[in-house]
Order: sequence, then C-alpha cells, then structure tokens
Amino acid sequence: MSNAERERGTSIQGQLLRRSDRRQVAIYLRNGEIWIADFIDGIGELTDPAAWFRFNCGTAWAPHAVRRMLLESAMPLSAELVARIERLHGASLGSGDESAR
Repeated sequence: MSNAERERGTSIQGQLLRRSDRRQVAIYLRNGEIWIADFIDGIGELTDPAAWFRFNCGTAWAPHAVRRMLLESAMPLSAELVARIERLHGASLGSGDESAR
C-alpha cells in the first residue's frame, strides 16, 4: 500500500456471503479490486473469487446449498469484520505476496 493510500484510508465495500458459528465469508471491493476473505474458526485467508465460487457454491438443485444460502447470506459487513479483512491485507503485504488472494 502506498503512502497516499494509507493517508486517505482504504475503503471496503461488500457483503457477507456466508455466516455461521464457525465461518464468515465476505466478498468486497477494495481499491477497485474484488476480493474474498474467508474466516474459518477465526483464521482468515484471502482467496481468488473465481476459485472460491467454484469450490464453495452449490447448484440450485442441491437442497442443502439452497438452505445454506437462505440462512447465511447477503448481510452487510460489520466494522469488526472490515478491520479483520484489513489485517489480512496488511499481513499479505508484509509477506510481499498480495497475489495470494
């Protein structure tokens, strides 16, 4: 992140795709790029959106997937979750590999 980005602050705009007792998944725009942050048991990972959808979204004919989508989807991101996502980006930058989304 450049000094200019740090000074103006990063804006995250998105929604919670999935929320359960063990898991939170957010899709969001950050600096014009689409990201997925996947937290399982409190441990977060940045994931490529296309790969995440390929491996995590069931088809409409799968009753358990439809039920899960109805119960766990489309909620706004909380300030606490935005802060956790920003920490993931900071850790990613610290390792020198932001492409590990």
